[in-house]
Amino acid sequence: MSYQVTWTLTRPNAETALPTIESFSAANKAASDAALAEAGITKGYTIDGLVTKVIFTADDKASYDSAQSTIDGLTDEATVRSSYKSALQAANITCVIEDSEGNEIANF
Repeated sequence: MSYQVTWTLTRPNAETALPTIESFSAANKAASDAALAEAGITKGYTIDGLVTKVIFTADDKASYDSAQSTIDGLTDEATVRSSYKSALQAANITCVIEDSEGNEIANF
């Protein structure tokens, strides 16, 4: 059975743009995408009005955790993650991250 991690990003209104990781660091985005691809993890999107979901799908939790560990070790990952979270909060965009096992990973 596959393992999924879903980011649910909800904008307060249609005029609010959703920030992208690439806008903070194109190098970080490329390195993260490469780590995900190397681990066989796919990333898909759904958009329904103000709600955008980013869905990461791995063969299993261990594969996802291994890729996430690689991503966490990227030189600028902590800075990019902090900047992205701050940008979401400044724009009043909520973010809920959950996995397919029913665990809430983050909520801000």
